[in-house]
Amino acid sequence: EAWSHLASTVKDYSDEMTKRWNKEIDTHLVFAALFSAILTAFNVQSYQMLQPPTLDPVLGALQQISAQLSSFSTNPPFINSTHPAFKQTDATTVPSPLPPASAIWLNALWFSSLVLSLSSASIGIMVKQWLNEYNSGISSGTSREAARIRQHRLNNLKRWRVAEIMTMIPILLQLSLALFL
Repeated sequence: EAWSHLASTVKDYSDEMTKRWNKEIDTHLVFAALFSAILTAFNVQSYQMLQPPTLDPVLGALQQISAQLSSFSTNPPFINSTHPAFKQTDATTVPSPLPPASAIWLNALWFSSLVLSLSSASIGIMVKQWLNEYNSGISSGTSREAARIRQHRLNNLKRWRVAEIMTMIPILLQLSLALFL
């Protein structure tokens, strides 16, 4: 009877602990998912500030036509254009303008924020998997055997520092939020 009471006490403690941790992780995962989705939308828009401006082909053709028309010279009886019909531009000779430093900083902060948010979600999923494994396959066997298995797994959770790893999730999310703001 002592073993069944001990097994019941260990089971109650373990179940309450894993239930509390699972609820906490679920809350963090929902926040990480929503925040990451919003942050991704901001990153998509801000990343465009790092790209060199693209020349519209119609605008390029109009500029070429304008250059040709402005280069006509009229020497009766001849009309000449001193501008070539098609200008060959080499991408290596035209330096692309550097993006503004503010755009680089903004993108670095926001992409770092996204990495931290996704890291916290990844850690949360990993801890949830550990907790699912922690609870699996214990109910079979005698009370003494079940109590020993639960205590062994609880000792391993402490040794693996799962509680400390769980405290990293909200810290990463707060750092991510701070980098975004």
